Amino acid sequence: MIVALLLLAGCSAEPGQSTPSVPLPPDEWASFRNVDSCAILDEAALSKLGKVGARTFSGASAHNCVVTITQPDGSPLTARAYVGERVAADAKPVDIPGLIAVQDSGCTLTVKTAGDLGIAISIEGTDYEKQCAQARDVATAVATQLKSPPQNQAASPFHGKDPCQPIDQFTQQIGALKEARRPTLINCELTGANGTMLISHEIENMAGHAHGEPLTVGGKEGMRHQEPDQQDRCEVMVLVRPVLEQSYFTTRLEVGGTSDSCAKATNAANESAKEL
Repeated sequence: MIVALLLLAGCSAEPGQSTPSVPLPPDEWASFRNVDSCAILDEAALSKLGKVGARTFSGASAHNCVVTITQPDGSPLTARAYVGERVAADAKPVDIPGLIAVQDSGCTLTVKTAGDLGIAISIEGTDYEKQCAQARDVATAVATQLKSPPQNQAASPFHGKDPCQPIDQFTQQIGALKEARRPTLINCELTGANGTMLISHEIENMAGHAHGEPLTVGGKEGMRHQEPDQQDRCEVMVLVRPVLEQSYFTTRLEVGGTSDSCAKATNAANESAKEL
């Protein structure tokens, strides 16, 4: 009996053994991570609509691109391509040859490539009827690129990267993983046994940004911010490299619900920087 009890004791968890982490869920955005949004707005393909200007990143995501086309009558047509978009609930099918496409009430046209996720085309303006037609024209012009999205891991530091990684290093800061979400292509939300972590890969205009405490993270310039009345929460931003005027590719990590949140956010930022 004593031997049996000793054997059972040997199979049980040792005191203080950490709770096992749940695995990361499958990455529903995986097929979009290498897609080059500016290559979708192909100059040669769009030239049938007018004179194509320079293509640049649009907004906070390195997976979005904007271009302005000067139409034959001299009027501008500004089109955007958004990679990794979820189809709006009110979207209805539209006929774009060779593509499974829908268009919502705001005239955004989305080509489905992975379930209800896809690549969206939108047109700047206030005339909805005109915008809807122009979005269909642009999508038709770049149908080849939408059907077989061009891949380019060098398009930005974030292409090919999952913001939830390196998960093993992140859980060292917040404890065993209890839940993980990827609400968008550029964000990750982690809940650990000892805290939470939010990670984002964004383009940030630093001109109007409130600068925090300067620090160096992974050999790159960064900053740390903590509100005086929120000592259990801290954010670290890493300036990965310049892009556009006064803007940077940035990694942001916020750790909350734990002691030493700034130290843990800084440690996580250092590990994240190694991936870029």
